[in-house]
Amino acid sequence: MRPVGGGTEREGVLDDLARYFSISSEEALARCLDLESASLQEWEAAPRDSVDGIAGLYASATSWAFDLSWYNYLQVSGTGYLKSVIVADRLRIASGMRVLDYGSGVGATAQLFAALGCEVTLADVAKPLLDFARWRLDERGTPARYVHLPAALPVASFDVVTALDVMAHVPPEELRGTVEAIHAALRSGGLFVTGFDVRRKSRRNAWHLYDDDLPLRWEIARAGFRRADLIDAGVWIYRAGSTNGVRGRAHIAWAWVRLASPPARLLRRCRRVVARAGLTVFFLVAARR
Repeated sequence: MRPVGGGTEREGVLDDLARYFSISSEEALARCLDLESASLQEWEAAPRDSVDGIAGLYASATSWAFDLSWYNYLQVSGTGYLKSVIVADRLRIASGMRVLDYGSGVGATAQLFAALGCEVTLADVAKPLLDFARWRLDERGTPARYVHLPAALPVASFDVVTALDVMAHVPPEELRGTVEAIHAALRSGGLFVTGFDVRRKSRRNAWHLYDDDLPLRWEIARAGFRRADLIDAGVWIYRAGSTNGVRGRAHIAWAWVRLASPPARLLRRCRRVVARAGLTVFFLVAARR
């Protein structure tokens, strides 16, 4: 994140944004701090109730370059969760591994893995983000390959695929195909690292398309992924497996029971009702004190 000529991570983030978008560092900072309003404005600039409408956002939006750059700065400054670093440590990432960062954003995760000696590929449906990431990495001499989604991913090519805080932005109509493409891109036994940034639906986070992680986890299991690890209750590590044979069919059947069956959905709804009721009681009691 630091500038090519030296300096702090904060200076690097603001310098990147200022030079790429031809604005002052002061304006870059203002846009970073106003990121939620800018994202909302771009979301509401056109109807987003269809796959084409959402694709239109990714084809034109620039606010996320500021959003993600500032989020990465907060991570390295000690006020955010260093997710990519923690993942790299847990997976024992080694030189020569081939890594795909799916939904690569401004390229920070790919930069880290490249610095560890990996061959990295960045893939994103948002061309403005992918172009900015390519510019940032080229400025720092970081070798990488790039895929502008929905272009096809190379088959059986990667040891690890990361999709950190990405899956909740994939439209339901495209979720199965997306997960199957990621599964096909992994070598046998490869790892898929993801998380489910689901949020209660509201106007200010409308681009988070899910308020429950069960549909996401079900599609991942149905594609043949098996859970291998869970980091801090928020980062899921899956190993690519087969859906064929008795074991494959049993895996899918058990995943359906846990994640997609009517009892599973009912249990999730009951837990959410109880949790919200508990929070309401807590705040009422706190207010009386």
